[in-house]
Amino acid sequence: MRRLLYLAIFFAVASQSFASGEKYHLSLQLSPTLEWLRFAKSVNATAYNQLWGEKLSYNFGIEYKRFFDPSLSMSFGAIYMNKGFRNTIYGEDPNEPGVVKKIGAALSSVHMVGVPISINIHHRFNRKLEMIYTGGLTGAYLLNEQIRNKYQTGEETPEDGFLDVSPGRSNSNLYVDWYVGAHAGIGVSGYISKRVVLVVQPMYRVQLNNARDYLGQFASNDPFTAKLNSFGIDFKIGYFFTKQIRERNDDF
Repeated sequence: MRRLLYLAIFFAVASQSFASGEKYHLSLQLSPTLEWLRFAKSVNATAYNQLWGEKLSYNFGIEYKRFFDPSLSMSFGAIYMNKGFRNTIYGEDPNEPGVVKKIGAALSSVHMVGVPISINIHHRFNRKLEMIYTGGLTGAYLLNEQIRNKYQTGEETPEDGFLDVSPGRSNSNLYVDWYVGAHAGIGVSGYISKRVVLVVQPMYRVQLNNARDYLGQFASNDPFTAKLNSFGIDFKIGYFFTKQIRERNDDF
């Protein structure tokens, strides 16, 4: 029901803008990212953060952007996110009793679909190149979460993959089913034709709500909080359905 509401809002706004003839474009997005789980509000948080490391991942989606004037726009869309972490597993070496050492790693994949909403400020350098400053919020729903390691999947050192799937992978229950995050980034946008634009924009994303599911596998007396954060580079290619905004300066 929640996803249907998001889609209804998206198409309603898009249809209204098209009917009014306003300046807008649609973009496809692909974002390689570095994902991690950040712990806080516990005396053990520092130790947790050192143990639970980063993983390489990706986001992809579609974006609708509407311009209010040549220097200001608003964008929203739909995005798939593969969040999570990669941590080290320590244990006793069977060949050296009493010696604790690294015996493997665990890879967590948290698959989400979300709706990002952003405000963008455009600073033009010339007719084909501009700087973009972006800030906004993302609401998302968790589809599923999985763990790969030597115990569930027989992989001592699981490799990061496009979908992080392997035979025998295990579903986990570490996180709540919803995500609210903030994002901010600075990038560049260049016109490669009259109606096609390419955007490259580093983006930092931080979760605002507590990701921890107190009734799941994170159940303990430790009062820690956990957040799924990331840093990535957004690559977008967009197509204008009206004349370029720079050709409409006189109208504003």
